[in-house]
Amino acid sequence: MNLVPHPRLYISADHYRRVQQPSNLPILAAAAGRVTDLARKFLDDPAIVVDETGHNYHLIRARRMQTRIVTMLTEFRRTGDRRYRDAILEDVRRVSEWEYWSWITWRQNDPRPEAIFDLSYGENSATLALAFDGLRDTLNVAEVALFVETARRRALGPYIHVNGGEKKQGYYRKPDTNWNTVCNGGAGMLALAMGGLCAESERVVALVEEGVAPFFEFLRGDGAWPEGIGYWNYGMRYGFMYLLSHERATGRRHPLLERAGTQATLLFPLVFSPNGAPCSFGDVNHFSPLPFHVAAAERFGREDILAELDRRLEARAKGGMSGTWPDDAELLLLHPRRRLRSKAAPWKRVSLQEGLEWGYVADRWPAPSLYVSVRGGTTDAPHVHRDLMSTFCLVGDERLIENVPVDDYLDTTFSSRRYELYETSAASKNAVFINGVGITDKVTARTTLLGGPGYDGFRLDVTEAMGTMRDGPVARFCGRAILMVKRKGVLVIDRIELPHAGLVESRLHTFFKVTFGKGDATVRGKKGRLHVSFAASQPARVKPGMGMPTNPARGPDTTLRQVSERKVHEVTLCHFLMPNGRAKVALAEKGERTTVAVTGDLRFKISFATAGLRF
Repeated sequence: MNLVPHPRLYISADHYRRVQQPSNLPILAAAAGRVTDLARKFLDDPAIVVDETGHNYHLIRARRMQTRIVTMLTEFRRTGDRRYRDAILEDVRRVSEWEYWSWITWRQNDPRPEAIFDLSYGENSATLALAFDGLRDTLNVAEVALFVETARRRALGPYIHVNGGEKKQGYYRKPDTNWNTVCNGGAGMLALAMGGLCAESERVVALVEEGVAPFFEFLRGDGAWPEGIGYWNYGMRYGFMYLLSHERATGRRHPLLERAGTQATLLFPLVFSPNGAPCSFGDVNHFSPLPFHVAAAERFGREDILAELDRRLEARAKGGMSGTWPDDAELLLLHPRRRLRSKAAPWKRVSLQEGLEWGYVADRWPAPSLYVSVRGGTTDAPHVHRDLMSTFCLVGDERLIENVPVDDYLDTTFSSRRYELYETSAASKNAVFINGVGITDKVTARTTLLGGPGYDGFRLDVTEAMGTMRDGPVARFCGRAILMVKRKGVLVIDRIELPHAGLVESRLHTFFKVTFGKGDATVRGKKGRLHVSFAASQPARVKPGMGMPTNPARGPDTTLRQVSERKVHEVTLCHFLMPNGRAKVALAEKGERTTVAVTGDLRFKISFATAGLRF
């Protein structure tokens, strides 16, 4: 391989020179202070404390080591204080000597380095790559040998062992999992860093190129990601770190960075976390901007994305970055060091994500006052919940209606009993239930855009997703329409048609205080409130319920239940969400059509063919 001199990964010599100059930008001044404080702490205390009863604690240890090393590397490059350099080398020796890199093989009592190449291997490889690349010009022969021996024995050799033959690790070319880029990307970064010093480097880079291609080729034109925004951050962090490193190390533009979906994906987590409030689906509904996002946006010249990232970073400058990785250090290195402002974001106000079929509708961008996200698509993907047809409703920066999230991973989380957990089950989602149960596993909701005078939204057909019962399909038809009305309220219409009479229910969940009335309820947030009015074509009750979160630290959610009073063959249910006001919803059936009318602080009327919820 023909590679440029060190430093040649995504953190360049220009980046290291950049941190030597102070910045008057508040987010960078705050980050600089935290980096200095943390680096000094790391010098004084080499301990890495993790909860060894926790899920995948070896991975947590790897991340904390990466934070140690990259933070001290940044401080070394900023100050020239060799104590940081020497401490990094001691940490590299520790990483080299860890008996187990993998939690999986630790549980199996298999200490062979080549037994696996998993997430911990990927993250440790990236850490070694950054340390070697950033220190290369300061290392003596023995210190270089430490990196070479560690890279070959603990990372590059094992990677080739498990991915270089006919049988490969399950993530290797899998397009829809963060494991792909974390494992492949980490190995690729280390191979690029070591170059000709390791005989395995060229082979590893070739394998990595083959492995990561399906991941980025999977992205459609809008860059949507099926694991949700939390795992987007994880997978894309390592994916972009590798691709940007490859471009810099080889001096050539990478074809995967030329794809439309690769650029478009930078917007995906922003439009599913409006005002910094995550409204995504699946296991990790969390999102905090990471510095790789800034570097990638700068690579593509996306000033709108850079401005939004800056807006969010400034909003939390005092509290610091996420803390999972060396975020403050990377921000100091990668931020373009100029104030970015965007008066308006040229983003779609209503969007159905291509292929994924998740949707959102906002009253405006980049800071909506009313926003709804909608879960269509399939549950046949990693890290999904039984959450088809569910929604989030955001008022300002408060999720007044939300699905119940997963707080922690347990041994049951990734087992055959996964969907018995409250947080992953349909019972914790804002959805429709027939005879007490919601959607089943590995099913699809067909989702289409709706639009007309005064409304925008989506129609979801979840008939097949409701599954089967003792003698056939649960439903002849089950569908939902979710409409933002006049950019001021949200109308949800559910239509259920059954082969045999059954109980039908629609649920909403919130962690805020709820006051129930007769046929309505009010959700009171810390800043705003949401009035919810209910109506039905058959007698129905509005009842409170209480969730049962698995994690003892989380208080129970309140459930707003609209339930048919008796078993029915068919029914139309609807509810209207009115932020910071009041409105009443009513429906009337006449012949083959139904009309839903909203009165009060907002007036609206819509008609549709009753059977099959056809507009």
